[in-house]
Amino acid sequence: MERGEQLAMVPAQLNMRDVIGWSESEKLYFENKCRFQFHFSKEKAAFAAKRLLNRENMLSFIEEAAKKIGSREDRVTASLFFKRYVFCCLTSSLYALSLRNKQFDMRLQNVIIIDEQDKHSWLPSFSLQNLEGISMAGDRERWRSSVIEMIFAQNITILLDHLALYTKASKAMLWENALIYIAWLYDAWRSEEHPAHIKKRLEEDYRFIVQEAEGFHFGTSSNPFLNSSRKYEEKEMPKRQTCCLYYRTDGGTCCKTCPLKEAD
Repeated sequence: MERGEQLAMVPAQLNMRDVIGWSESEKLYFENKCRFQFHFSKEKAAFAAKRLLNRENMLSFIEEAAKKIGSREDRVTASLFFKRYVFCCLTSSLYALSLRNKQFDMRLQNVIIIDEQDKHSWLPSFSLQNLEGISMAGDRERWRSSVIEMIFAQNITILLDHLALYTKASKAMLWENALIYIAWLYDAWRSEEHPAHIKKRLEEDYRFIVQEAEGFHFGTSSNPFLNSSRKYEEKEMPKRQTCCLYYRTDGGTCCKTCPLKEAD
């Protein structure tokens, strides 16, 4: 497949099965807050995320995305795409885990990326081929362990490794792109009004992900968040350790937490 060739589209009917286990309010939350779509029209450019594991498909996708975000470097495009990808995956799956005691099938082969084709702001959304919502069963700690392993070792880490391999993007940068959303999400949820048992669950789930989870949960030799997560626990977000490279896009600037900015 040549660079610039369009990726194969996902047939719309794959996404039109009955939704099991999600209330209407939950579906509205995912659609309004997580860039998640339970249904999408056949006119939208949608493709299976697993196609990006192929080098030619990945580079073709990166090339097209670069035009939309004003990037001239594959590693820059990879970073900004990955930020959008983990935002979609984490906001939905961690909300389901910690606030609803439910899970999606978040394996990479189940994920569908939807290119909204907005010329002014490229923000893809996503869906799943299997949309079922599955409630927690049995021991919660064991269940949580399996959910986190699915989100990372069977999804996010796989895409991260291929992005780093094909675009030379820094793995440390890509992992920090995920960490900033995890810290932001749990900080926001803990500041909301929730019953005491939910507050406790939020704290325990956050600690597990960034400090207690082991390498196998991520498909790595160790927890990639362990050494840098503590600095995200302050009320005001401190400087990142790595730059996400947004400043290297057309019109891009350093983010508020960019390590390249001079200290105030």
